Amino acid sequence: MSDLLHGFGLPPLYDPNSLLKSSKSLLGGSTIDGLGARPIAAVKAEPEPDAETVTELLYSEPVQILAEVPGWWFIISLIDGYMGWVTDSAVDEYDVLPSHRISAPLSHVYREPDLKSAPEVVLPMGAFITLPGVSENGFSELHVGGWIYEKHVTPVGCGKADPVDTAESFIGSPYLWGGRSKLGIDCSGLVQMALAAAGHRVHRDSGAQYDSLGRALEMGETPVRGDLAFFPGHVGFMIDGVHLLHANATHMMVTIDPLEDVKGWVAKEMADKGRTGPAFLGFRRL
Repeated sequence: MSDLLHGFGLPPLYDPNSLLKSSKSLLGGSTIDGLGARPIAAVKAEPEPDAETVTELLYSEPVQILAEVPGWWFIISLIDGYMGWVTDSAVDEYDVLPSHRISAPLSHVYREPDLKSAPEVVLPMGAFITLPGVSENGFSELHVGGWIYEKHVTPVGCGKADPVDTAESFIGSPYLWGGRSKLGIDCSGLVQMALAAAGHRVHRDSGAQYDSLGRALEMGETPVRGDLAFFPGHVGFMIDGVHLLHANATHMMVTIDPLEDVKGWVAKEMADKGRTGPAFLGFRRL
């Protein structure tokens, strides 16, 4: 899958424990059958509009189609090997390699290279676009038409140094189960997108992230900015030794909270649900 996505400027998926081969919900792809056709498309657990959203497919992210039923395709998102159902209108043909990705949390595509012109669509961070090289008034023309602000895009294969900087740009964004964008994002989606902006390609779910990313901090080792804090079913970035940046259902948004408070929330939720085990799994450093 790494060679398959070389033209998208993507490194191999960080998967030291071969979760793509052992997990029932993940699969490595072998071909690109299409690209995400919408700014954001829900990927469903079943081919039904009201089914659970397991993740999201962003604009021009590559997919492999495994099966179809009327109106739906069963796909692999080749970004991370995640599988699920999308409506058939959510995938378009694969006809050109991307040159850039959206690096701002959200960016409008305008009808003309003018901030006063009508916006046609808004694209989320991580969306792939192709720019033929035509620029005017600080905007670049897309190969499909429309103009995007040049400072909101980054060439494929380039990344920011600090993923926490990116995660901080999502503060206040609404929490959304399965979400991967500024319009709605979950805990592991925030980690995945922030690390993607820094040039890392990682798993989608917090459990797989815990099993694959970095090294565990030893007892007494103080966490620093950028370390990941893991809980059962939850993850976030440490911004210093005591505060956690995370997308959470307590506030239903992306917030910064004292780590000890979050431990208490998780412990209470586990107790309310009759679950046993530790409320905090530990830190991992990339």
